[in-house]
Amino acid sequence: MRGEGFRSRLVQGLVRRVLRPIAAGGRQARSPLPSSRRMLLLHLDGVGMSQIESAMERGYAPTLRALLERGPYRLSLCHGGAPTSTPAFQAGLLYGIDYDIPGYTWYDKRRRREMRMDRASDARLIEADLCARGVPLLAGGSVYCSIFSGGARSRRWALSGWDERLCAEDFGVEDLARSPLAPLLRDATAATLVHAATAGRIAGALGMDIASGAVEMARWIKSAGSAQHEHQFLFHRVLTECLFAEFAANSCVMDIARGTPIAYACFIGYDEYAHRRGPASRMALLKLWELDRMLGRIIAAARALPELKYELYLFSDHGQAATRPAEQILGETLGEHLLAEGPLSGGGETYLAAARARWLRTLSRALPGLLGTALQALARRTAKSLDAAEPSHADGPLLIVPAGDIAHLYSTEFSEPLLEPHIRAAHPGLLERAVRSPAVGFALVRGARGEAIALRGDRRLELDRPAEALEFTHEVGHPLAAVYARDLLRMRSAGDVVLLGTAAAAGGVVAFPWEFGSHGGLAPEQLDTFMIHPEDLGENAFASVVRPQDLHRFFMERSGRFVQNVQTVQSAHSGDSGDSGQTGDSGAHQPCGS
Repeated sequence: MRGEGFRSRLVQGLVRRVLRPIAAGGRQARSPLPSSRRMLLLHLDGVGMSQIESAMERGYAPTLRALLERGPYRLSLCHGGAPTSTPAFQAGLLYGIDYDIPGYTWYDKRRRREMRMDRASDARLIEADLCARGVPLLAGGSVYCSIFSGGARSRRWALSGWDERLCAEDFGVEDLARSPLAPLLRDATAATLVHAATAGRIAGALGMDIASGAVEMARWIKSAGSAQHEHQFLFHRVLTECLFAEFAANSCVMDIARGTPIAYACFIGYDEYAHRRGPASRMALLKLWELDRMLGRIIAAARALPELKYELYLFSDHGQAATRPAEQILGETLGEHLLAEGPLSGGGETYLAAARARWLRTLSRALPGLLGTALQALARRTAKSLDAAEPSHADGPLLIVPAGDIAHLYSTEFSEPLLEPHIRAAHPGLLERAVRSPAVGFALVRGARGEAIALRGDRRLELDRPAEALEFTHEVGHPLAAVYARDLLRMRSAGDVVLLGTAAAAGGVVAFPWEFGSHGGLAPEQLDTFMIHPEDLGENAFASVVRPQDLHRFFMERSGRFVQNVQTVQSAHSGDSGDSGQTGDSGAHQPCGS
């Protein structure tokens, strides 16, 4: 802790005596929010309440533990809604409206194509709808490592703006032709100081991270008996460790020195490690420890400038559940398991791909050594065409999107969600096979009147009926389970059948892709998140939060912008043709992606 204290004092001194005097006179210096506050919204992706408590207790989050012990901050239970997936959470948090985002990937039946939140064009398409209907939270502020921009001044560092033309403003410096020289030099000096440190830290860690990652990957492949996703994981861990997290942390420090009224940064490293090695694995916890040190840098910078009145909010979108891959339980992927039977799949390309993958898998077991391994890999590659979120997916008539411990089944011949009677008529026997699978806990469908139905074995629970909703809640193990199941089925883009790996017959939580830590579904560890907040808000101040829209409402009220933004949106909906935007960086609603 002595080392942490020294680093904290060093950051405070640099921010107070060097960065702030330079940045305060630059063109990028900003006034506070209308409430006279400034806010830092720091998002730890994939870290649930149980995970953050365990990490603090075991010494993997010393900065956050000290923050709570010394004050003035508290830890509160919170909830991020369903699906337990980052894009859905960010849509509600940053725009404050209902969203049609059933996961990280899904199949759009109206467009007849996959939608992926790791693709900038798809993120922009969704953001355009969110911006048209909602109120961006980050107007006049900054965003880093997010899928959506939330109306920040520059969306370069959100996925929705990732492939747009690079410009000086993306690095906190205005165009020379449009700015006075003296303030511009101040901005350039501040940006150079901060990002020189960023580059130095990245350069120092890059080689070691690649080498250690390659060694660890080889050990894992040997112990797990599979190399699925490992090469992508090596690439992602270098990105998250060496690039994104360092850049986001140091950019927040620069924003603090400039007095940026509101900044949001998402730190994605732990989530990726938990998927591949498990949420309680040493690798995932060590990544959380590294993120804790980066957060310490941001906290120290905010403490160095108390006159700027920065409030810190540190939170998560969802937690992670330890899982077993369905392939380990079934001996094949979920797509093969459900769709390799002709009558169930409805035939077509789906059946041919599933049957071919199953045949290859069977043959691989009969062949020795490398030949068997090669055929097993070919079987998995063939089964990928059953995944509607893959660009090269089969044509249907049934496709599946395995997305953590939740999977969406789509009937591709219909552009609207199918009701239960129509599913049974179009695909006889499909629901029965799904609910009797050892890898499936529940199958969620829309009833004849559109009501939410949960199927499990021979049971059929209508979730609008209190007694049956209570039974479902008890089986899943979370008091909000029925609420969130209904939320999922209200989404037009959710599957015709939504499969949950929670409370599976095989025991525990099952992941439908090949991963050992999952989210997306309704496991209690995923639904219970956390919020670290100023202590003057009281104990358990966020325990009543049910959906991310609740957080948007709170932050808008805290910023002092809520009333005037609601009036702007209401006037737009009432046909007011005037300009709804207003001048000022931190005041009223600004266009998204400005």
